[in-house]
Amino acid sequence: MGETVRNASRPASRGPSVASAGRSARHVVGPVPAAARVAAGFTLAGAVALVVAGALPYADVGESAVSAAPLAWLASWLWPLALVGAAASVLAGRLPRLGLAAIAVSGALAVGLTTTEAYQLADAGSHRAVEVFLGQRLVTSELLAGPGVAVTLAAYALLVSALVTTLIAWPRTTMEDSGDFDALRPRALVASAIAALPGALSVVAPVHTAPDEVVESISGLRMTLEVPADVALPERLGLDLLGGGLLAAAVVITALLAATLRPRLASVGAYAGLAAYFLSTGLVALAEAGRYADLLIGPGGWLLLVAGVLFAATAGWALCASPADVEDVLAPASPHLRRSYPAV
Repeated sequence: MGETVRNASRPASRGPSVASAGRSARHVVGPVPAAARVAAGFTLAGAVALVVAGALPYADVGESAVSAAPLAWLASWLWPLALVGAAASVLAGRLPRLGLAAIAVSGALAVGLTTTEAYQLADAGSHRAVEVFLGQRLVTSELLAGPGVAVTLAAYALLVSALVTTLIAWPRTTMEDSGDFDALRPRALVASAIAALPGALSVVAPVHTAPDEVVESISGLRMTLEVPADVALPERLGLDLLGGGLLAAAVVITALLAATLRPRLASVGAYAGLAAYFLSTGLVALAEAGRYADLLIGPGGWLLLVAGVLFAATAGWALCASPADVEDVLAPASPHLRRSYPAV
């Protein structure tokens, strides 16, 4: 009895703890390193900056002041809210790799987004004659970036900083599970490729288009004129072209890497981060297309929504795939084939 009392009075160990998530899953979670908490701090600051940027004047184009429509601004909250949730999971220390994975993919996307946003700082001569700004099709005879551009750039820079610190923190962050998802990772890789295809194409294709204009001459001849709006990636200029290429590459790379992350919840976090970005951006494109009659949602806008739904579905599948599903996959295999994939 005396020994029992002495053992009970000892302070709790500061080693790895056991956390649970999903269907009877158990995770061994160690102390959260300082670099991970710094990454979460950068992410929180970036998420707040993204929300604030949408409420600020974006640019002065010609004689028009451009700012986000209220509905589009509300739709843009989805991605920052997901980032806040990811940062909270890291700061709470319960499932740190879940949040770090979402932070990492968002930071990778922000590399291309930063380059694209920097294009708005260029003078009017570096832009196309007609461009779409937050749902408005305007002639870029004069262009002056507003505070919204500066704050958006700051937000993306914070997310890139979060990516760098996440890469430092990842190998030092202990979070492991039973490995029951490993046998399904080939399927996850296929699902990643399927979701990444519309994601990358959404960057390449124009997000908005304009309805053709029908002109009738004095002689009664009717002609259809193409009205300029957004353009495909190969037709973009300078930093806009470079940023689009970086963003498309980031989508493909992060989607494929998501299937290899350990534990299972790290893959879920990466897919969820991608889903939040694409759904938020797609909903913003829808809201902007409905703002004025001279603008329609283009193939890029629809592809954004498709990619968001596919990444969300993949995240849900990765979360809910049960050990029974894994056994069904492994049953025909001989015992020496039942191995675990290396941890990432």
